[in-house]
Amino acid sequence: MKIVRYGPEAWSLLNGVFCVYKPVDMTIGFLRKVIVGNLCRDLNQLLPRPQSRIVSIEGSVGGELSVQTKENFADHTLVLGPRHQPKDIRLSWVYHCDKNTSGVCVLGVNSGSRMTEVIRSARLIRTYTISGELGKATDTHYHDGKVVEKSKFGYVTRGKMQRALMPTQAAHQRSSLSFLGLNLHSQEAYEALSAEGLVRPGEKSPPLLYGINLVDLNPPHFTLEVSCINETGQYLHTLIHDLGITLKTNAVCTQTRCIRYGPWTLQHALLRKHWSLQHIINNTAECRPLVHSISPSSPSLVNLDEREIDCDDIKSEG
Repeated sequence: MKIVRYGPEAWSLLNGVFCVYKPVDMTIGFLRKVIVGNLCRDLNQLLPRPQSRIVSIEGSVGGELSVQTKENFADHTLVLGPRHQPKDIRLSWVYHCDKNTSGVCVLGVNSGSRMTEVIRSARLIRTYTISGELGKATDTHYHDGKVVEKSKFGYVTRGKMQRALMPTQAAHQRSSLSFLGLNLHSQEAYEALSAEGLVRPGEKSPPLLYGINLVDLNPPHFTLEVSCINETGQYLHTLIHDLGITLKTNAVCTQTRCIRYGPWTLQHALLRKHWSLQHIINNTAECRPLVHSISPSSPSLVNLDEREIDCDDIKSEG
């Protein structure tokens, strides 16, 4: 951990990709505004660069002249304002998290903001824990919506819920083969399904589920773990709603939490109290090796249990 006290040195280190924990009920735009504001505040509190000076020639033309250096008031902070302002910082996100989704959020700052497009094009798999509640349905499929229907759920057991999840995962597994251009009845498709790993599309596609498991069931509340790609917050809410219909009852989503984005996990995410200059600089150094571990942006087979994938074509910046 390196402690920086000189403003220009801190600015030179503020380049790269870092990871934060996004709270629920916070838009990605407001998250960006908070982080940029914190960075400007901390940068302006550090020791600034020396104030520039001007050369002044004093004396009369016919007499003796003297050359002196004086303070340049045009470079004074009272004239220019703070050295670092929000418009000076470039900050972009890899994935546009939904307002109701909390958890891992990967961002790039300054020159690292260009790496967000590289990471985005790699089509990394995201893993969520989704909590739901049986027995009611809302107009938005989320718990804060207007309740439009209520039903009984006492007959729902762990076995019934697991059997209801199996067709959904099987349907998405068949759909994933279409992105490799394989016939479902061909030998190539059989070998792809038998191989270790999962088919990941290299281009934009509809949402695909790679794994959906029941983590906990305590009626009416339950928790699922979902690994997917190209999903949206509304899609995950609808997934819970459709599960309730399959179980011949109703279900509504109560919480969506991203626990993994490619190689980034909750262990790499900075809490809101740590959204400061020093912690972000240290986090960019910690995340730099992870940028090398992202897999190439092409249709391929990937394993959800892999932690590091060698990729020489992608180089970190900053």
